[in-house]
Amino acid sequence: MENILSEAIENYLTEKSKSFRGNKLAAKFRKDFPSEIEKIIVDKNRFKVVGSPGKGNWTECPWIAILDVLITDSPQKGYYPVLIYKSDMSGIYLSLNQGVTDVIENYKKEAISVLKLRAQDFRAKIDFDSKSYLIDIDLSSTTRNAKHYQAGNIIAKYYPKENLPSLEQLRIDLIEILELYENLTYTDNSFSDDLGAIGFEKKQIRLHRRIERNTSLSKKVKKLKGYRCEACQIKFTEIYGDIGKDFIEAHHLNPISKLGIGNFKVDLKNDFAILCSNCHSMIHKLNDPSDLNKLKQIIKNT
Repeated sequence: MENILSEAIENYLTEKSKSFRGNKLAAKFRKDFPSEIEKIIVDKNRFKVVGSPGKGNWTECPWIAILDVLITDSPQKGYYPVLIYKSDMSGIYLSLNQGVTDVIENYKKEAISVLKLRAQDFRAKIDFDSKSYLIDIDLSSTTRNAKHYQAGNIIAKYYPKENLPSLEQLRIDLIEILELYENLTYTDNSFSDDLGAIGFEKKQIRLHRRIERNTSLSKKVKKLKGYRCEACQIKFTEIYGDIGKDFIEAHHLNPISKLGIGNFKVDLKNDFAILCSNCHSMIHKLNDPSDLNKLKQIIKNT
């Protein structure tokens, strides 16, 4: 994993003077470097790693981002941990940062101010060691994206070229920032619901809603389990023909009370049921919406 940091720092500026198309280092940013980061992530259903040396041409500040699909499946929006290189390759930041493209499109000239305000709000929601993290970062670039990533930084650690972290230290730092990231997903309510303030039970409900509404997880569950309702056995194509193709819903079976901070992991096979719209509505009316057998028994006795 050390090679992710050192190889790019040593070679990026040289490679940047060459053709972008077919470049081996550019290809490593898209595939090899993210694969190395993925090795330390236990839950590959919930998190995905993406890297970029630029799109169509070299970027000044290449990056590798870790996305929690409950928050965002695109580095253009939401918030996520990211390894982002300074433009002069003098160092690297491990930053909990924000997707800037979506903010720029929505807020235009006010985007930097919005990113700064959001960063301040996010910092207030997580318990971090202020002595271990930076609030301000400097990417040594005047490009628009760099300026916005600087404004979007929530917290960061900096690794200078002369003192890159050991493999073990980088692993520790990544795990630590992922824990802070997960804590933020529990406390943040800017992406979905109307639950108001933040008791622990409300955090659990908020996470449950994000899990069940997440299209990325839902698609994976449907691909794994098919399109026949596990409660009533209806398959929409058998009744409605082609318009019923791939129509089914994924229900999250884990009891809300078990969604403990730091302990939640996505198990596609065991944590979800595939249900038709009616059965999905009815299971939520049970005292225990995780009791699929109870719903099956009700259907059997009717």
